[in-house]
Amino acid sequence: MPLALPSIGYTELIQESSMVRSLTAPSAFDAGRWQPAPPSPPKEELCGALATLVARLRALQGSPSAEEILDAVSRTAVTADAVSSFIAPTGVGYGRRRIVRTAQFEVLVMSFRPGQRTGPHDHGGAISVFRILAGKACETRYRQRADALVEPVGERSLEAGDIGSDAGELIHEIRNDAANDTLLVSLHVYCPPLPELRRFAPARSGTPVPGPFLRAPTSGAQVLGVIGGGYSGTMVLAQLARRRRADARPLHILWFDRQTALGEGAAYRTPDRSHLLNVPASNMSAWSDRPSDFLDWCARRESPVPPYSFLSRQIYGEYLRETLLAAVAGSAPGLSVKWHRGDVVSMDRKEPGGWRLRCADGGTFDADLVVLATGHRAPDDPLAGVWSGTGVRYLRDPWAALSLASIAPDESVGLLGTGLTAVDVLQSLSRQPRTAPILAFSRRGLLPATHASTPLEPLNVQSWLEPLLAAETHGVRAFMQAIRAQIDHASAQGLDWRQVIDGLRPHTARMWGALSSLERARFLRHARAFWEARRHRMAPEAAENIGTLTRNGLLSTISARALAARGDENGVTLTLCRRGAKAPQQLRFDRLVNCTGPGAGGRAFAPLIKHLVDAHELEADVLGLGVRTTADGRALVDGKPVQDLIAIGTLRKAELWESTAVPELRAQAAAIAERILSGMKTTERETHRAN
Repeated sequence: MPLALPSIGYTELIQESSMVRSLTAPSAFDAGRWQPAPPSPPKEELCGALATLVARLRALQGSPSAEEILDAVSRTAVTADAVSSFIAPTGVGYGRRRIVRTAQFEVLVMSFRPGQRTGPHDHGGAISVFRILAGKACETRYRQRADALVEPVGERSLEAGDIGSDAGELIHEIRNDAANDTLLVSLHVYCPPLPELRRFAPARSGTPVPGPFLRAPTSGAQVLGVIGGGYSGTMVLAQLARRRRADARPLHILWFDRQTALGEGAAYRTPDRSHLLNVPASNMSAWSDRPSDFLDWCARRESPVPPYSFLSRQIYGEYLRETLLAAVAGSAPGLSVKWHRGDVVSMDRKEPGGWRLRCADGGTFDADLVVLATGHRAPDDPLAGVWSGTGVRYLRDPWAALSLASIAPDESVGLLGTGLTAVDVLQSLSRQPRTAPILAFSRRGLLPATHASTPLEPLNVQSWLEPLLAAETHGVRAFMQAIRAQIDHASAQGLDWRQVIDGLRPHTARMWGALSSLERARFLRHARAFWEARRHRMAPEAAENIGTLTRNGLLSTISARALAARGDENGVTLTLCRRGAKAPQQLRFDRLVNCTGPGAGGRAFAPLIKHLVDAHELEADVLGLGVRTTADGRALVDGKPVQDLIAIGTLRKAELWESTAVPELRAQAAAIAERILSGMKTTERETHRAN
């Protein structure tokens, strides 16, 4: 049953706090620089060989086979001249222009300057057929090792006219060697359309697979299942490998993740190096007792970086992977690890104890103990109930990087959401000089605040916070009033508001824990957007780019909500109602991108978590933030801890609120590893939920 929320005035609660002052410049929309785009004209009709190829592909009904698509491409003599208007080389990555996309297939032209490459990737199970139209391509094929890294198994050259294909299982890389002095142009067909290339991490030449990934489990080993391969799952494994003693009981770890490269998860798998960490490098060590570890790794990898710098998230994913592999390689005997690429979709109790895990690919595995490190939920679709027409111009998942890459600089874009996801999308959309405008909107219209340009010392907040926490009752209003007063006091002393917010960081879980469910609901409804805009800040480089877009009239940010949306093959018509406006208005975009971020509420749970909740093995909290857990992360059901089921990361947001950033997650991973290694054993079901 939804939690009843008493009425509370919006301005009464929110405008008391100086945290809600405008974070952005006056909107270009308000200044009259936003001109709603007219309906897009029909795209230029295809002709000649291109039209013939598209017609042949359309004629393939249902789910065509790789042989049928290969035959259609082979029988159609498409040349470089036929696709000249789609050849668009870039200085960033490689050029990628879409010719046509339907629900069944898409056709693209790719342009590689000398030295440009795709990187090792697969096609996510989609059928792929490509023809070289100009230049010379080098294709390297790979196989995946037991540690998830890939190594080359073959290489070939392809000249103009040559055709390659993949029925859905190939891992390869296409490149234009730097020694070439010509542009490489290729035509690609994907069936179904490809949302992203799943990237793989190549092993350095001569680097062996760490022994535990090759080792069979020792007889009598305790079996641990870790579900999730992002930061949380990676660091649980790394902590176990580092802390485990040689005389400890043998341990076999089953590690499950859908991603193709270890350590990346949703946060660090982005191929776009303009997507930056929103925490300075000095605070991003994977180890609490080695605060400079990330900086030291950067110095060994390339060159020293300033401690107060905001590096690429892709680089941080590489750091996590190397940190894990080094820890596993140096672990004590008796540790074995099996990595399984795929989703665990259900878990059921075994008798007399433990779990049986079933994967989407049909595999089954048994474990004595399971750690749930499932990470962020998939994005919600805010237009699900108001959408009509085709969705080919609506990008529902902004983390599908190739879909962003297909948006041209001369296409107008609407962004649903103005948080950190929108910041990433804006970074991607402006990698090439834009000529068409972008409109970002949300209920509050708030962009994230910016990190200070130089490091600031957090203020000690205990003198005023402890009396608040000691009060008999706690409310959002009291906390917000106190924070406002402290920000104003800091400002009067020449200090920065960020120092107050950062000083609250170690105490946020206590503040959240002091609130009743009713007060938490009030916070989520009225104050969350304002708090998160200040708490989760963007890197100064990202803010500078957004400022440039705004000043040039290419970005507008408004407060509005969507009432209806209609898509066609040429764009999206969106009906909006601005905050305070009496009448809605219609705007036309070439593309629309969902930037609302990770999903929320019980409906957004991953299938495995939903399965466990339905089976009463997990208990969702009343606000849908996550699941109920004990202070040490064990699942809590009917008020009793489940001894062999542990949660880490976003699933614990219900109890901790702050449970997504590195400082909190590395502490959780260390505590979980210590608990496991201290002798947690599987017992019969009757003792699973014992006090």
